[in-house]
Amino acid sequence: MTLAEYFSFLPYGKYAFYIWFSYLTTFIVIVNLFIRTKMIHKNTVKQLRIKYSRSL
Repeated sequence: MTLAEYFSFLPYGKYAFYIWFSYLTTFIVIVNLFIRTKMIHKNTVKQLRIKYSRSL
């Protein structure tokens, strides 16, 4: 199998723009959700540490 045959699925004919734009949009949304979730988790843990350190 040559390199050209291996990547022959990339063009997708006349729907290439729609398909790759959809992949890109999905990837951006998933990365955004991951980053925001990590930030919210870190902030929540920080707030809980502050809250419970005061009550001791």
